[in-house]
Amino acid sequence: MGCRRLILPLALALAAALSAGASRAWAGPASSLLAPPGACGPAADRLDLDPATAQKTMRCLTNYARTHDGLRPLAANATLNGAGAAKLEADISCRQFTHTPCSKPFTVVFARYVTGASSYTLGENIAWGTGSYGTPRETMNEWLNSPEHRQNILSPAFHELGIGYLSEQSFQGTTGATLWSQEFGTRSPRR
Repeated sequence: MGCRRLILPLALALAAALSAGASRAWAGPASSLLAPPGACGPAADRLDLDPATAQKTMRCLTNYARTHDGLRPLAANATLNGAGAAKLEADISCRQFTHTPCSKPFTVVFARYVTGASSYTLGENIAWGTGSYGTPRETMNEWLNSPEHRQNILSPAFHELGIGYLSEQSFQGTTGATLWSQEFGTRSPRR
């Protein structure tokens, strides 16, 4: 059976203006931002990981790219992990690969994250693949080679990260699909 891959990016700024630097596009080769084999552990090249290992590995890959572009690493956020899991579960149950499964607004999974915030900035990358296309490293490679995904990963506007992960799914007419999401966020508390 052949391998498949699909990726979609989305960034959304609400109640916050992004600085000019927040939308800069990194022009260097994506390969220099991809962690080399072993840098994020052996899990980076494996399938069917437990959720905690998947989150840790994808966060490592993300922060490797950011720090090699001169940015601060993103802090892990459990609420954003939950948003990522909810987005992927909705994609599976609605049988759609989209940022708005079952026509629900993009922001619906972020409700807990933005509660009490006076302003916030959100972004999301999603991907799914079968076979080697579903590994953390290959998923990150695809995101880094897509200008829109790379822009989310390298945005200085984001300070926190959540990872959604589902493996061994039946999806879009295939079996053994792995789905990923990166949920990016920044929020300011209400004063």
